[in-house]
Amino acid sequence: MEYQPGVCNIGPAQQRRRLLLGVGSLLLAVVAVGAIVATELPRWTLFLSLFPLYGAAMGYFQYRERFCVGFAGIGVFDVGDGTNQVQDAEALAADRRRAVRLNAKSLAVGVIGAAVIYGALPALF
Repeated sequence: MEYQPGVCNIGPAQQRRRLLLGVGSLLLAVVAVGAIVATELPRWTLFLSLFPLYGAAMGYFQYRERFCVGFAGIGVFDVGDGTNQVQDAEALAADRRRAVRLNAKSLAVGVIGAAVIYGALPALF
């Protein structure tokens, strides 16, 4: 596997870590919603599920697209041979543009997911 600026900055081992982040965050969202419903907190608190849903989407997208937003932010990549510094300014700029797009996409999924949960559970409140 090879580093490709703005396309791929992590290898299989790092991908697995992002997938675990996504799965863990999704489980956290399920537990949070269950706890909110079980403890009869105000309905608006369901919107707090946005945060773990964002994390779940971020983990999944980073896994699927072989791209780490955090690595792009600090200017490194790890495609299997250890962490390396991005040396080229254009490559770093491409990575950071991709990171912004992944962040926006993950945030959109989190917002939509939280809105769906809020809309789907009104009968319980």
